[in-house]
Amino acid sequence: MFFRDLFTVLWSLLFIIPGIVKAYEYMMIPYLLADNPQMTKEQAFAESKRMMQGQKWKAFVLDLSFIGWYILSGLTLGIFAIFYVSPYVNATHAALYEALCYANPAGSNGF
Repeated sequence: MFFRDLFTVLWSLLFIIPGIVKAYEYMMIPYLLADNPQMTKEQAFAESKRMMQGQKWKAFVLDLSFIGWYILSGLTLGIFAIFYVSPYVNATHAALYEALCYANPAGSNGF
């Protein structure tokens, strides 16, 4: 019974963890498309994947820093998230995009 439950949990994690990794791999797509409207969908996916290579863990830790804000937002029934937390998170992700662009200038600017 133990091993059955263990394998069930491990296999269920197999689909959750890769989903989280892919979400961070593709998190720069909206910023790439806003910065380069002529970029195709396939190019945006490939460029986001390239930009986030080696940066996914840092982006995850950055998102973990917002946990307190989300808890505070839960206490205000989401009102705080609408006016403060979501714009703050989006601005931080945009700043991350800019930092990644400046770290590798041959990336999205010269796609």
